[in-house]
Amino acid sequence: MSQLVEWKTWSERWDVQQAGYLPDRDEQFAQMLTVVERLAGTPTRFVDLACGPGSISARAVERFPGTEIIGVDLDPFLLEIARQTVDGARFAEADLRADGWDAVLGEDPVDAVCSATALHWLDPADLERLAQTMARRIRPGGVFLNADTMRLGPSEVPRLDAVAVELRDEIWAASHASGVEDWATWWAAAAAEPAFAELLAERDLRFADRGKSREITITDTLESFRKAGFAEVGVLGQVADKHLFTAIR
Repeated sequence: MSQLVEWKTWSERWDVQQAGYLPDRDEQFAQMLTVVERLAGTPTRFVDLACGPGSISARAVERFPGTEIIGVDLDPFLLEIARQTVDGARFAEADLRADGWDAVLGEDPVDAVCSATALHWLDPADLERLAQTMARRIRPGGVFLNADTMRLGPSEVPRLDAVAVELRDEIWAASHASGVEDWATWWAAAAAEPAFAELLAERDLRFADRGKSREITITDTLESFRKAGFAEVGVLGQVADKHLFTAIR
C-alpha cells in the first residue's frame, strides 16, 4: 500500500487543515521547541504525545538532531502517515487512557514531552492520570508542553468563557471561509481513498468509545499537574481558549 499512496501529500494536507484551527501553528511549534531548549536544554529523549501524523516530531528531528524522538498515538492511520513521512523518529501505538501505556517509552526517563491539539479529547479524570504518568516519566527539570483548546470554565468564569469560545469560533470560521480545508472534509477525503480502508476501519474500532464527562478547562490542567508534583505550571501563551500550557518537573 505504501508504494501506491502519496503519503507526503497527505501529511502536508493535514498540516494545512490543522492550521485552520491554529493559524499560527508553525510559530507555535517553533516556540514550544524553544521553550524546551531554554528550560531543559537539548533533549536526549523527546516525546511527541498524541502525535497524529508526526507534525511535532518532524520539527523536533530538524531542531534536535541526534535526539531520540518518540511519537505516541492510538490512531493507526495517522501513525502510518508519520511512519511513512518522518525519518529519525520512532512511532508507537498507545491508548493514553489505559494503565501502563507509557511502557512504549522504554525504561529511561524523558527530558521533554510536547503535544498539540489532541489532549482535549480526554476526560478530566484521564488528564489527572496522564499528569501523574508524566510526573513519573519526565526527569526532574524536564518539561511538558501542550498547545490546545482548554476552556476557561463555563462554571467558573461563564462570561469570559463564552467570549473566548466566540473568538475561537470566529478564528475557525474565518480560516475556513478563506478556503482552508476543515477537519470533516479532510477525513471524508481520506475515507474516499480505497488504500486507507483497512486502517480507517481499525481506527473506527479504536475510537468507538470516546465518551467524556465534560470538556477540559485550563484550571483542570493547572491543578492536575500541580497535584502530580510538577515544580512550576503556567500558561506561556493564549489566543481565545487556545493555551500554551507549560509545566516544569
